[in-house]
Amino acid sequence: MTKKTLADNGQQLAALAAEMGASNDNTPNATNAMRLPELKINSQIDDEAGNSLPQGHFYIKGLENTAYMETVTLRPTANHFQYLHYDSKQKKLASKSKIIASFREEAIDTNGTIRCGKPVSSQLRDNPELKERYADITCFRQVRGLVSGKGKTVDGETVEIVDQPVILMLKGTNFNGFEDTVIKVLPQGRNLWDFSVKLTSKRHKNGSVRWFTFEYDPDLKNPLAMDDNLVNQVTKMAEGIRSENARIQKAYDAALSNQTLDRAAIDALEGNLDSDLEDEAA
Repeated sequence: MTKKTLADNGQQLAALAAEMGASNDNTPNATNAMRLPELKINSQIDDEAGNSLPQGHFYIKGLENTAYMETVTLRPTANHFQYLHYDSKQKKLASKSKIIASFREEAIDTNGTIRCGKPVSSQLRDNPELKERYADITCFRQVRGLVSGKGKTVDGETVEIVDQPVILMLKGTNFNGFEDTVIKVLPQGRNLWDFSVKLTSKRHKNGSVRWFTFEYDPDLKNPLAMDDNLVNQVTKMAEGIRSENARIQKAYDAALSNQTLDRAAIDALEGNLDSDLEDEAA
């Protein structure tokens, strides 16, 4: 009898796709995430050693050998969101929210609040002062997947990367591109990992400010087969997200408990003060 694997189990795959924000039914369920190397676009002219770097080329931060690639192919496996509060004065991460697959989920955070305390976008949209107050809190779109590509190191060595697990941390002008050009065009009943996506970069300029955005070209005509290797990679990513969220949940609960204790202490203090005032007045 042939052993049935997860790749053959449609029900389990559907559940995994929902948890990873990889399905196109727009009704995902919620699930430190596994620290994947980050796929980035180089915007620097040179490195600290003075070596020239190709602007607009992709590289993977976190690998021992850095190669710069003009284009790469991504097999996306997950689409999530997370709020991060970076304290610019202290120069450190102040708080972070759970990793969520949909904004219908509650993004509880390590401070015992929601969205690291940031108001919803509708409240910020027409309020520049409020927007500035919460500028240090950013919502990132996190796209996880497997990247393949060929490039060169600063020393001219050719490097080929095949199915390297990575994460894309997308914000600002990069926030909506993946959803608009990949998620929204997925055929009904398909998941993110069913197709490969060619990535290129686009250069932008506004006065003296220059930046790059990710550009996506999904190959919807050639669906990819699901195999156990991909399932194993997605499962590892899912386990990392669950672990991260469990730690954040624990911190959230502890922060709420401390807030309750602080409130009880204040109430007790106010009660004693009222009693003292009554005694003084008697």
